[in-house]
Amino acid sequence: MNGPLQLDTLGTMHDEMRHKHQVVEMSWLVRDGLFWTHDVLCAYAGKHHTPVRHLIAIAHFPDGRLLIRDGHHRCLATYIGGRDYLRHDEYRLEEYTYEMYAEINFEAGFVTPFDPRTEVRVSDFTEFRQEVFRLYARSPEEAITFIRQSKSRYARPRQYNNLTQLAEHWRQKAIAEGTARGDLVADMAILGVSNYTTKLLEASRWNIISLQQLLVRTEEELLQIDELGQAGYREIKTALQRYHELDVLRTHHTHNGPPRFM
Repeated sequence: MNGPLQLDTLGTMHDEMRHKHQVVEMSWLVRDGLFWTHDVLCAYAGKHHTPVRHLIAIAHFPDGRLLIRDGHHRCLATYIGGRDYLRHDEYRLEEYTYEMYAEINFEAGFVTPFDPRTEVRVSDFTEFRQEVFRLYARSPEEAITFIRQSKSRYARPRQYNNLTQLAEHWRQKAIAEGTARGDLVADMAILGVSNYTTKLLEASRWNIISLQQLLVRTEEELLQIDELGQAGYREIKTALQRYHELDVLRTHHTHNGPPRFM
């Protein structure tokens, strides 16, 4: 039987998430105590008439490296939901070699050869795959040449070594997007920043109103604000750690269904 698997030991096979809102909503389920077990996946599929998802698949390589092969959304949702491990009944280990990922295998449907040590696949290569099999039907040799000459269509150099780095990038990207939009400190109320804290920031000598103004201030400077204290600073810090949830919370009331399990 597998044991608990720490999420910070896992690498990824792609580094972007197509379904950001669903990852956040799934993280709320994790926060409420959900585990991605076979029974949970079956119950969800039965209730919503969708195919049953497989357990999270972890590829284990001869050098000991562990990479998420299937279930990136669930793993990221688990991590940002505050749980740092997978339980034994949420995943399965699969034995692979790097050579297996370097080979084209038309019979198995594997037409995106890459090196998982230094590269990741793009999150959606459906169109590329369809092109390959159209060529394969006409000429397998032509299809192989096309694959070898088109790696940029389905793979790129690895940027993050593990899931933890990917999650931190996700958070920082959300903050950068908020800054570019001109988000206000008041917008962070939905993330738990109280009206009292917002007013203290605005009344400070720095007249902090926007997210951008907040980000340039150090912890030491913020703690100098009269009456803010550690409690107010914790509100701000926690909200920034959850900034990737902001857009989802803003639109959550219009959501028409439960999150899909990825």
